[in-house]
Amino acid sequence: METTDQILSEIEDLHCSIVKTHENFKKCPKARLTKGYLEAKINCLNDYWNSFKTAHTSLIKSVPKEQRKRLEYFNKDVYYSCEESYMQTKADMKDLLDSLHSTVIQSARVGENKILQREVPQVKLPRIQLPSFSGSYEDWPTFQDLFLTIVDKNETLSCVQKLHYLKSSVTGDAENLLKHIQITENNYNQAWDILKGRYSNKRLIVTSILKWMFNQKKLQSQSASQIKSLLDTTTECLNTLKNLDVITEHWDPLVIYLVVNKLDLESHKEWEEFVSKEMNDKLPTLMTLTKFMEMKFRTLELLSPGSTRDRTTVRSYHVTTTEKVCPLCNGNHALCHCKSFGKMEPTMRTELVKTKTYVSTI
Repeated sequence: METTDQILSEIEDLHCSIVKTHENFKKCPKARLTKGYLEAKINCLNDYWNSFKTAHTSLIKSVPKEQRKRLEYFNKDVYYSCEESYMQTKADMKDLLDSLHSTVIQSARVGENKILQREVPQVKLPRIQLPSFSGSYEDWPTFQDLFLTIVDKNETLSCVQKLHYLKSSVTGDAENLLKHIQITENNYNQAWDILKGRYSNKRLIVTSILKWMFNQKKLQSQSASQIKSLLDTTTECLNTLKNLDVITEHWDPLVIYLVVNKLDLESHKEWEEFVSKEMNDKLPTLMTLTKFMEMKFRTLELLSPGSTRDRTTVRSYHVTTTEKVCPLCNGNHALCHCKSFGKMEPTMRTELVKTKTYVSTI
């Protein structure tokens, strides 16, 4: 068993080795500080420290607590001094090792980019067109976000240039609002504040969007484009309201009532039949209405003379046929009004419309 003096001697040697490792690392030429050299040095440093901790533990066991004050090792906190040297040396080596690793990766990426630039033709994207604003409250949020991103936050533009772009982007009432503003360096912020003061009114914006949604025209006949427009406008209004933090999650009954009453008589009838059969006494959701309208306008698009059917055959049908016969159930109605057709999967409806049998039958 080692004596206290032997343990202290071993500790001193290990402490010196750790301190010396740090000194040598600082003096080492840069050319020698390779990845392999640093990893070997870190391993060696870890061995020194592990041996030091083992010796320290042995010293603690061999020296009673009341006698430790007599030893310089404990009075000078040699353990913590050595620990600090070890951690500092290892940290410096790891930082340099990570730096070398990053440099290698960056060099590889640069090389890859150069290869790609030689091999892949550069695609020239079209310029982003500046937004236009005429003074409609419902258009202000979109215009504001786009203009701030494209122009206002562009640090390469002077205030004169920004004001020029701003005045070039407004028309109608918004243009009249800025007519008296001269294009000078100091007037850009004033012009932007004038527009914000007039149009950044959340209550007026929401009111304008609601008017847009509620004042949609009632459809007079079944038309794919009109049903699609009714659906798209309603969806756009609801999404804009959500972006303005207006809670619309519980508006389904109200919106459904609004949209259904804008439908043409035939589509309205089909919706009521669909809901009565599919929903029973449950309230339909807006998603249910959306899917119904999407199915409706897609069916009408497939059945229109401009679809993928043989147009010559369709024209012949209109000239020679005076009675509507459903090719699916032989009922006295068009295919788009067939309940069985409406229950089919979209892919099956598409295939049926495209078949020669259907074309020749109608």
